[in-house]
This record gives sequence, structure tokens and C-alpha cells, in this order.
Amino acid sequence: MDPNLELYRSIVHLDLRERRKRMQHLPTSECVRVRKIVEREERAQKLQEKLAGRDLVEMALTDPSEFRGSPLLQNALLGRALTVPDESAMVARITGKSWNNGEGLLSSMASYDQDNEPYIPIDAWKLVYCDLYYIDGSDATLQDIYEERLREEELQTPAAQAREIVRRDVIKLARRNAKWMISGLEQLLGEERGQEIWQYKETLRTIWKRVSPAPPAWIQHILNAKEQWGFVYYRSREVDRKYGHDWASWWGRIMDSQLPSTERNMGDATVFSIHCQGNRSRLMYLATEDWPTFHANDNLAEDDDFRKRFKEYVQNKGDLLPAGISRSTFIVIPTELIPDSPVWDEDDELDPYWVWAYDADWDSSAEETTFEGETYQGRVKVAYYSLKSWFYAARWEGVSLRDMWLKAQQHPDKLWICYTKYMEEWDHEPYI
Repeated sequence: MDPNLELYRSIVHLDLRERRKRMQHLPTSECVRVRKIVEREERAQKLQEKLAGRDLVEMALTDPSEFRGSPLLQNALLGRALTVPDESAMVARITGKSWNNGEGLLSSMASYDQDNEPYIPIDAWKLVYCDLYYIDGSDATLQDIYEERLREEELQTPAAQAREIVRRDVIKLARRNAKWMISGLEQLLGEERGQEIWQYKETLRTIWKRVSPAPPAWIQHILNAKEQWGFVYYRSREVDRKYGHDWASWWGRIMDSQLPSTERNMGDATVFSIHCQGNRSRLMYLATEDWPTFHANDNLAEDDDFRKRFKEYVQNKGDLLPAGISRSTFIVIPTELIPDSPVWDEDDELDPYWVWAYDADWDSSAEETTFEGETYQGRVKVAYYSLKSWFYAARWEGVSLRDMWLKAQQHPDKLWICYTKYMEEWDHEPYI
């Protein structure tokens, strides 16, 4: 008999203020204890009502749609705690209080390559590989659960298949990274595992570079050469006339704007989605934009003027222009990109979000290329968010801008964009 628990059960239907009044004679720790018990009971009851006697594994294999939008069913199949406080307490204990909730730990591991490689003990990696299994509510140890999951994955048991069906992307990424890291961490000697935090973090960094795939060749080249990289930028004549006097402010607003809400996550097109083996800060430190002083020649067509000035600029700068600045391509900012609205601020989204990318060597007398009535003019609309990402990579690799234009014509907005491959962040979807 637990009188305090029975008391709480009898008043759980009351509002919070009334419950506190009825329980005020008890210590806070006792109130927390009985409240957690009742929360577990309520969650367990809700789970049983949803299951209605059915088997979780069979449900996931035959009708996975039931799990969409139902964290209760998802967590039950993965073996996670019924309540967030229980899971949080377990995570804090295993991570040495470096994390105080499971979702935060999952997010850190999923984005480990981008997250400054935080201090994560081996048991935390194993816990994530086991989908944050609630070991505090089990007689089994974390190692027992880990080894069981490994066996089930190898045999591809129905339970293993069912879990994979309901896992969210963040869990899949975190587990993959955990699998890589565990293989390296298990080879450490006992004294290496007991290092000071700063030493252990360096060990983790070394292991990550050994067990994860190499970055794309263009990123490796930049890092090895330690050279600045990027493009030469110009403002269109109209942009220069309307905004040139205060351009630094306008460009700052554009760079600080929110990613647009598109059908596909625009973040997957940016450099921040690409695997860098922990070298992202070095890569971005070397990124640059070159904005030459430019005075329009009204006797020339705008495009011809840009190409003439660009070639002169590259020739005159010579070796002073960083080797990583593209010589084959330059960027022109169109007036459409400028959010010219008195109510617009950095919390708003860019719409549209493209710039012009010009082929510096395009010859207008070359054979004409057309697509559905449109003619290639030696330039292509490029998503702003792809510039310092796969667009730079494609041009560095020598991909034809004409072929990229042909791909762009199939986009609803007739712009070129390229996304990082799902679960293969060191690679990209087709350029053309």
C-alpha cells in the first residue's frame, strides 16, 4: 500500500493548483515520485489503447502508416521510455550530464560532423545505436541490448526491419555515426578511454577522420591548398543604381535571411549539409567573395560588358587573385533577389532566391542551344544557397554551364540547384 500514490491518483483529475494544494504537506521529492508513477501509468494505458491487443512489430511491417505522427507507438517499438523525464534522467546519467534529454543527444550525434565534435562517451554512442532504449526500466545492461541489436541487424529479424521502418531521419543518421564511432572507440586501450575531456575529444576527432568517408575532392583540395575559394560578384546595372550606395547593408540582410520554405529542405543544398570530416570551420574560413569596383559601359550590352570586365579583372589581378576563385564563372546579382520591402527583415525568407551565374568563356556565335522555346545565353539561374556548395564543385570539376542550364529548365522556377545525397553527405545528386 502506497498512501501518497493513492492520494495522487485520487486527485489527478483536478487542476494543477488544486493538486498542489492537496499535496503541499508532502516533500517535493515525494510529490515528484508519485507524479512520475502516475504519468507512466497513463502513458502505458494510452499505449495499450492504441495497440488494442496487436503486436507492434507486425503493425509496423504491415501498416507503417499507423506510426506516422505517433511518437508513442514509435518509441514503444524502439524500446524508448514511456515518459520524457525518465528518458532524460537516463541520458543525463550515461552522458555524465553533458546532455539532459534524448532528442538533444540524437541531434548532436546526427550532426556530429558539423557540431564541433562534442565529448561523447562510448556508452552514449551505444545508447543511440540502440535507439535510446530505456535500460533503466530493464534487467538487461546496455551492453546486452547493444549486442542483441547487432545480432538482430545482422540477421535482419522482423523486429530489426520494423524498427528501421519507423525511425526518423535524425535517428538513422545518429545511429550510422554511432556505428562508425563505436568501431573505433572499442579499439582504444583502457587508459585512452579514461583521458581528460580535452584529450578524449581530440581522440574522438582522430577516430572520426579515420572511420568516416573522406570529404568530396573539391573540399579536400581547398583544405590541402589552404586557399581562399569562391566567385567574383557583380551587381546588375539596376541593382547598382538602386542599392549600390548602401550595398553592404543590403547584402548583409540577404545573407542573414531565413532559408525559404520549399518542398524539399533547402538546407540540403547548402555547404552545411556536406560531410567535411570535422573541417567545416576551416572550409568556411577560407570561403570568400570578390567584389570588384565596376563602372558600367553603356555602349556595350550588359552581359558583354560583364564578360569583358571580368576577363580584364582576372588578367590584371594575376596571381593576386586567390587560386580558389573561379576563373570560368562569375556571379551577377539580379534585382529580383533584393527584398525591397519596408516590412522585410532577416526573419523573412528570400523569394525568389536565385542569382545569375555566367560562363566567362561563352561565345555567342557558338551553336545555339534551345529548350522549349528558351535559348541559352551563356548564363543560368542558380539557387543562392547552392553557390558555395555543389555549384562551385560542379564548375571546379569542369561541368558545362550549358548542360547545367538544360537541367535548370526542368525546374519549376528554371533555376539550377543540387542537393546533397541522403545518408551519403559526401556525395551529391546529379549535376546535369
